[in-house]
Amino acid sequence: MDGMKLFAIYLAVMNVIGVAVMWSDKKRARLHRWRIPEKVLFGVSLLGGSAGTWAGMYLFRHKTKHWYFVAVQDPAALEEVKAIMGGVVEKFQPVLEERFSRHPEQIGITNRFLSTLGGAPVCLLVFMLKPDYPDRDGAMQSVSAAIENVLLAAWAKGIGSCWLSAPQRMGFGPAFQRRFAPDKGEFVAAVTLGYPDQQPKMPPRRDGRYLIV
Repeated sequence: MDGMKLFAIYLAVMNVIGVAVMWSDKKRARLHRWRIPEKVLFGVSLLGGSAGTWAGMYLFRHKTKHWYFVAVQDPAALEEVKAIMGGVVEKFQPVLEERFSRHPEQIGITNRFLSTLGGAPVCLLVFMLKPDYPDRDGAMQSVSAAIENVLLAAWAKGIGSCWLSAPQRMGFGPAFQRRFAPDKGEFVAAVTLGYPDQQPKMPPRRDGRYLIV
């Protein structure tokens, strides 16, 4: 059996596992039992099962009630996003100056990306539907898992993406909410999507990020 067939079988198995873990976690949630850790769900997606976990979310209506996406692709609407991002850039400047004090050239690069969305043709705005949900941490994890699945699915299609937290961090969430989703909860993040002009180099792996026991 050649390598491509083995890889296809591997992906099929991982996506079956992705559906299965979503079904199991949904069942456990209904029975108020110990839940499958988010790191396991992330891991299955990261190892090739993102389509399966995504399908499982919709098939079993699991982890879908906490988030709402707005895909902005109309040029006029994208300009409105960029206008809000202009305020983000201005307020984010002191943070960048501190963060990149040894690499000031990165400040301009970051500002240009934020103000232009990196030239991306689509900007995904992500909202948490129930910010007053009793288990807010769990709801935020569900939103984050949904974003991560989008990033993994995009990567599988050769689409570049960037998860932007600066708008929420700098207090511009209400501006996005008022304009794009006034009745859809709390703004969480923006994600740029588009085919990249170049493939950036992978940063060196840092030590001390994991422990195997």
